[in-house]
Amino acid sequence: MARFAVVVTVLALAAAFDGSAARAQALARLSVESFDLASDTQSPKADQPFHLIVTLRVRERVAQIENLNLPMLAQLELLGDERETTAGPRGTLYRETVTVVAHAPGTVAVAPATLQAIDARDNKPKQWFTNGVTLGVAGDTTRTLRAAGGAVLSAVLWLAGIAFVAALVALLVRRRGKRPPVIERPAASAPVETPQPVVARTHKQQALDALAVLRAERTRAAAVMVRAAIWRMVGASDGETLADVLRTRACADSVTRELVIALERSAFTYDADLPAAIEDACGSLERYAESAA
Repeated sequence: MARFAVVVTVLALAAAFDGSAARAQALARLSVESFDLASDTQSPKADQPFHLIVTLRVRERVAQIENLNLPMLAQLELLGDERETTAGPRGTLYRETVTVVAHAPGTVAVAPATLQAIDARDNKPKQWFTNGVTLGVAGDTTRTLRAAGGAVLSAVLWLAGIAFVAALVALLVRRRGKRPPVIERPAASAPVETPQPVVARTHKQQALDALAVLRAERTRAAAVMVRAAIWRMVGASDGETLADVLRTRACADSVTRELVIALERSAFTYDADLPAAIEDACGSLERYAESAA
């Protein structure tokens, strides 16, 4: 049994050696001078194609480059690639241009490309790596502005509808509160009707109006409009920052502070966080309306 185990071990080592030798024989013998990965832009825009460029220089004159692997592009969509091999007296220049596109803004880290070959300097199989590339993908400004424009129009229509309903309700209440007409007598003078003052909308009513708008139109543009309305309600101007508003007397209580912070987040957060931020803002508006007089 011991002899049998030794024979099996020797055969396994021989097979492994033969496999390694076969793989080594399949690799090209190259003297790598440079191996780089670059992008034609460091700040690509979402949904707009750009290029990753792999460049390899070797001393040998070869017709093509084998065993070169592109990096994993998990965060990018591959649209195609072009390869160019130029051989000359000083060796070979290989360039591969990969067309990709990112669909979401944020940071994208591209891993290095790899090359497997026999190092002509010492005749040993090796693996070379390019540098990695980190990109900052920006949102599509044109598309965002178009979406914001449509959202602003919808929000304006909603606000106009709310204002019309509020005016109609106020008119009906005013008519119901009028006294019956006084019958004039010959000797008496006609009564003079005193104009009734316009009742200002309470903070609770303004918060409920803002909540109705934000629930109906869950967009950044609607969040910006609601933020401006609440800013004016607490006595702040549109140009004041969140820190300015938090220093006012109106934000002395925790409910109001929570509301203005939530509205600031919904107006200026990044796109992926926008739905959650608007939901938090709606909850803050509800709590403010419940606590307001």
